[in-house]
Amino acid sequence: MPETYRLSDKKNPSLSGLIKRVAAAKRVAVVTGAGISVNCGVPDFRSSGGVFQQIQAAHGDIVTTGRDLFDASVVFRSAAAAEVFYQWMTHLRRTCADAQPGVVHRFIRNLADRGVLLRSYTQNIDGLERKAGLAVWDPYAPKSSAAHVPWQTAQSVPLHGSMERLTCQLCSSSLHFATHPKADVGAGDECPDCRMRSDARQADGRRSLPTGTLRPAVVLYEEPHPHCEDIAKIIAHDTRALGSRRAALLDSGGISSGSSRRRAPLPRDPHNVIMVFGTTLKVPGCRQLVRQLATASPASTITVVVNNEPVCGKSWDGVVDYQVVGDVDAWCMRIQRQWSLQPKITRWAKTLKSAADSSRLPAQKKKQQQQPQCPSSAEKENSAASDHKCTSRKRKRSGADHDDGGAQLSPPVRRSVRIAERGGLDFCSQPSQHAVYICI
Repeated sequence: MPETYRLSDKKNPSLSGLIKRVAAAKRVAVVTGAGISVNCGVPDFRSSGGVFQQIQAAHGDIVTTGRDLFDASVVFRSAAAAEVFYQWMTHLRRTCADAQPGVVHRFIRNLADRGVLLRSYTQNIDGLERKAGLAVWDPYAPKSSAAHVPWQTAQSVPLHGSMERLTCQLCSSSLHFATHPKADVGAGDECPDCRMRSDARQADGRRSLPTGTLRPAVVLYEEPHPHCEDIAKIIAHDTRALGSRRAALLDSGGISSGSSRRRAPLPRDPHNVIMVFGTTLKVPGCRQLVRQLATASPASTITVVVNNEPVCGKSWDGVVDYQVVGDVDAWCMRIQRQWSLQPKITRWAKTLKSAADSSRLPAQKKKQQQQPQCPSSAEKENSAASDHKCTSRKRKRSGADHDDGGAQLSPPVRRSVRIAERGGLDFCSQPSQHAVYICI
């Protein structure tokens, strides 16, 4: 069974160590569920007071359970159930349109900005990832439109579709799902493309064609996924990306080719981290996705499930390494706090450079006052030649024999030269006798 920590136990050193290891990951894949949007005002489906219970309380005479309203084998059997479905979808669409990205959405955006986000897979249909600034893969967007994002560069992949679009159940045409009540078309209306083709045939004296009904572009229970092959291709690509370091580990002798998923101990500094947020992992497709990503490179990957209640039992042993019970927003904030505590080389280097410049500034000003005019290039060459001759005469006079063929350097200068030869950075805008080198 995966190791379980409670996020409220702030004094647990194992939990603190896990947070540090996750914050130091080089590559992160995220799988999210409805739990990350609850604090944004979007209700989830299965919890008490969720969408399923709300539907059952309001329409118990039409559907047996709230889940039936999202079951393709049930909801379209009767016109009454279909009408309730369209009403709830319109209400849910307006709720999603009014919601704003939360802590987890901004955390995923920070992962992308830091360059460590491999992909974010979401079961949500609210479209908050796009509002957070992530590049969202939209299979319905035309390639010529600005909304088209190739899957190779997409940062977020909606697994169950999106409420932002309507599709025709007959011709598969795609339209924007408008939120204002006076929109030309909405959920449950007839498809305008089908109507146009039918009217054109009737104008030519031919019989009319059937027209389809518009519905939200979301995947319901018990219906085939219209883009399953495309999503499978994306998952296969990310699985290979997660396992790309395994060959290097095998060649270096870090792990044996026959190592199992349950290794002891887990990697100290994992290259890959799989984080699962706000989902009960009850949807078969999501379970399969987490298993495939988690087992892609077991020797260099840790998988962490964060939810407000325990969801991983013995069936996840060997797949999920840790489950953290607590608020997902609090978990993300602790990771971000750890990022702020990590030493930033760029900020550190800029601080040292600023200090070096400020300490060197008075000496430079005094030198500029003593020598207001800069020597010409010819004068520099003559001065260098004379210095070289003088140094040679001194070496011959003293009988010193230097292997390096040059003048002896003081210990601080020799150390600076060695640092520079190792690839140090010279932050001196005007090199002087006391040049400062910082090796990072």
